[in-house]
Amino acid sequence: MKTEEIWGFPVDVITYDDIINDLPNYLGTGKKMSVISVNPQIIVEGQNYMNIYKFVKQSTHRIPDGIGVVLVSKLTGGKIKERVAGIELMKRFLAYADFHKKSIFFYGAKPEILADAAVKIKQDYPNLTLSGTIDGYTALAEEEVVANINQARPDFLFVALGFPRQEEWLAKNSPYLNVSVFQDVGGSLDVLSGHVKRAPQIFIHWHLEWLYRSLSDPKRLRRIMQLPIFVFKSLWWKVRAGNDKKDH
Repeated sequence: MKTEEIWGFPVDVITYDDIINDLPNYLGTGKKMSVISVNPQIIVEGQNYMNIYKFVKQSTHRIPDGIGVVLVSKLTGGKIKERVAGIELMKRFLAYADFHKKSIFFYGAKPEILADAAVKIKQDYPNLTLSGTIDGYTALAEEEVVANINQARPDFLFVALGFPRQEEWLAKNSPYLNVSVFQDVGGSLDVLSGHVKRAPQIFIHWHLEWLYRSLSDPKRLRRIMQLPIFVFKSLWWKVRAGNDKKDH
């Protein structure tokens, strides 16, 4: 698996099929598979979180979850050709768990969203085992959350706490979790529960889902401004990195 660096963050040249085909190398083997979305927000804001940067660097699969990441790769002669969307990958994980009768656990989201998502997912994937859920507003201490997850012993853990909380939580706690596959899924449970409408297909087709969600939610409008900043600074970082190599 090849890896590129964008503004210092590692991003893997990878597809959905590559990740799914890799699952047997982790499930039931004692090894841990950490699947982390790398998008413009994480790269831009992650510059201020050294623990998140280290966690992303150490993760086994860093997916290009953002058209901005794909664009920068193309503009700099990279090999990343397609976006791997976190929510689409999550659905493929759920389908895999359903087919192979694996177990899953959800940590995060609002209580009502988590409850509705659990019902919907059990309807759509009746053969998987939902071994437990903990909402993102729980009064449980961090150690208790880890203990509850370990007691449930799920194959897949989906963490939906939003950036940067979910990445910081995984960076701190993944070494102590008896789970084969971790994924940070942001607001995916909001969509899967039916509480948030996903972008129309035309936006998804043209890789503009981020724009639809930003326009639909005023709290996300700053992400529109993040994209050109991300592209410019990523290209400038690439130029400087190239010049540094020449100097040495």
